[in-house]
Amino acid sequence: MDSNARQYFRPPPWLAASRAQGLSQSVLVEGSADSLSALWTAQLVRLWLCHESGTQACGHCLSCHLLEAGNHPDYLELVAKNGKTLGIEQVREGVDFLAYTPQSGPLRVLRILAAEQMSTAAANALLKGLEEPPPRARILLLSGSPSRLLPTIHSRCQRLGAPIADVAACADYLRNRGVKEEDVSLLAQHYADRPARALELAGSEIWGEVPGLQRFLLPAVPRTEQIWPLVAKWGKEEERILWLRDTMLDLYRDIFRLQQGLTAQYFPTAVPAWIAARTAGELWLDYQAWLQLATDLRQNLQIPMRLERLLWRWFFGGEDQ
Repeated sequence: MDSNARQYFRPPPWLAASRAQGLSQSVLVEGSADSLSALWTAQLVRLWLCHESGTQACGHCLSCHLLEAGNHPDYLELVAKNGKTLGIEQVREGVDFLAYTPQSGPLRVLRILAAEQMSTAAANALLKGLEEPPPRARILLLSGSPSRLLPTIHSRCQRLGAPIADVAACADYLRNRGVKEEDVSLLAQHYADRPARALELAGSEIWGEVPGLQRFLLPAVPRTEQIWPLVAKWGKEEERILWLRDTMLDLYRDIFRLQQGLTAQYFPTAVPAWIAARTAGELWLDYQAWLQLATDLRQNLQIPMRLERLLWRWFFGGEDQ
């Protein structure tokens, strides 16, 4: 997301606390790499590394210039290479990086995006840095699925909540990026916490097919023949697979909201009877399976087959056939 997006969204409270010594050395923030959480954790890195002591990064000190140029000697960002699992060697490199004395700023900072993509061996290697971080080191984990991280990682990090999704702010952001007015409202409602994703979708051909997809996923009465066209159309291209996954996750979140007596985006008053009969545990397991789909995609697993099973469970519940 471009840095100018900061002017549209309200920063989370923990960002201000970072300069008041209100954060621990190791923090875990909920959010994906294209979310507002990523935007504000990038700003948190700037604050930590800035030579000045204000409430915002000054933007003109040597440290700020180096970070803007992408070659700050005291900052390392880890993300899975080529869409694969984040491996042990990368994480070991990050832990070793923190052990050296800062060269240009007051701290050394390691930020790991999509931390749930770490392999078990990599996560265990990270524990070494989390247990005894050097005095001038900071570790920042960003995860869209923090429940998939090891409990030992959770226990060693300060958990920071995701920023509040502001639909109106997202709409203003999209308007000022040239998105058509007729698309702004729906995109902002769906992606208030991921404006970068909304902007990307607004320029794609997939966006025009969204209403039809939603009708397909919410029939009055599900039928087995609905599954195969969905798999054939949405299971071959990465962009379509990710959009289908996002849509399904939104549907499950709506169900959870309705179960708590909250309002929903897709369901006017209640979920269809063919979904309402399922237990919360069953729905939660299905939700986790859709979350896992992005990782399966990166690992080149049998995505059409997995989509078929997931959609069967969505329409009919229980074990897939």
